[in-house]
Amino acid sequence: MSEMHGGERRLSWLRFGALAAVLAASLALVIVFHFGLGKDVVFSHFFYLPVVLAALWWDWRGIAVPVFLFGLLVLTHALSGLQVSMWVEVARGLSFLLVGCVVAYLSRRRGQLYEELEDHYRGLERVIEERTAELREKNRELEAYAQTVSHDLNAPLVVISGFLELLKDRAADKLGEEEKEYLERMEKATERMGRLISSLLVYARAGAEPASLEVVDPGEVFREVAMERALDLENLQAEVRVEDGIPPVKADPVRLQQVFSNLLDNALKYRRPDAPPRIRLGWRPEGKMVCLYLGDNGMGIEPERAGEIFMPFRRLLSCEEPGLGLGLPIVKKAVESWGGSIWVESEPGKGAVFFFTVPAGGA
Repeated sequence: MSEMHGGERRLSWLRFGALAAVLAASLALVIVFHFGLGKDVVFSHFFYLPVVLAALWWDWRGIAVPVFLFGLLVLTHALSGLQVSMWVEVARGLSFLLVGCVVAYLSRRRGQLYEELEDHYRGLERVIEERTAELREKNRELEAYAQTVSHDLNAPLVVISGFLELLKDRAADKLGEEEKEYLERMEKATERMGRLISSLLVYARAGAEPASLEVVDPGEVFREVAMERALDLENLQAEVRVEDGIPPVKADPVRLQQVFSNLLDNALKYRRPDAPPRIRLGWRPEGKMVCLYLGDNGMGIEPERAGEIFMPFRRLLSCEEPGLGLGLPIVKKAVESWGGSIWVESEPGKGAVFFFTVPAGGA
């Protein structure tokens, strides 16, 4: 704060010094022409410079300069005994006053508009801060509500699953084929419900807590995720490639694993029926961030609908695999938790490439 005030004082002194120098030059011109040469001032337009500068820098307070020049011209004219009419000097002085008043008004109006703009800007900042705080609070409430609801839904489901298992063990020999089929359908329905509730819980918790950032090797994290899917990848004859030289990044290792897991599942789920999955992990530098991308040769989506896939409960393609449409929204929350962004480039029938940014390991 003191440095800012010091800078303002220096600027004021510089302006004062510049104006004093111009006024001194004006005074010298008047003296030379009126007393030395005995003529009227030829370079009167030179006097407009201090008039304009004073009014521009100090608005109405700067009117003192044209008043000073007015008095100077009239006084020196009277003392020098010039044959030129005094009204010439009066008209000249009045023109200085007129120019000074116009510039002073414009300068004051400019200052007022600037202050109004500053007040409006500060008001907008306050509104944005208030709305952001309200939005964060609402998000926290929604996340807490989702966790509570998911937990409350999961508790009776565990009881139902337990009784179904007990019924299957103790009464299997007493049930006919039709009853066994009904029992099997009930088991599958409870399993599906359990998966849906788990997805809802994961989504509610994703990004709820600050990310615990560590320097990790994204290529190694992705390989670990792929190893967990080794059986599925083998059955689907999938080819997985990891580009060489992927640099370390600063991310939450658990959430990064979650991101890769969801993106890999997405690539396998929406594969083309006429071709085995081809999945590749690559990277490119992007300022202080590293842009990782996971591409596949799957079904793809329409470019105009690319943003919708990151919305909760939105499923753009029909698929036998059950789900709530929360996989990619979970990915988006995880990426945003470390300050990154995510987007997709895709065309129908040509696969999709998911890009997301992560802070560089040395950032």
